[in-house]
Amino acid sequence: MSKEVKLTPEQEKELIKIAAEIEAEAIAMKVDYNENPSEESGSVVYIHQESSLLEDEDEELGNQALVSSTQLLAKELKKQKKKGDKK
Repeated sequence: MSKEVKLTPEQEKELIKIAAEIEAEAIAMKVDYNENPSEESGSVVYIHQESSLLEDEDEELGNQALVSSTQLLAKELKKQKKKGDKK
């Protein structure tokens, strides 16, 4: 049921032009951010009151914190799988 849609040569040129403009804008944005970093990056880290991070300043955040919902879901699925294997 899949029907291939072919672009005309003009459409292909326009698509290439738009993709190049998007890439150029992304590069410009990255350069601008590197030169003028934002004080409000949007990243928020929550630390539980009983976290070992509060006791040890040398402990790396990445070893304790889950930095994305994807990592949180993966950890939860792994935990559930282990519980299922024990039954």
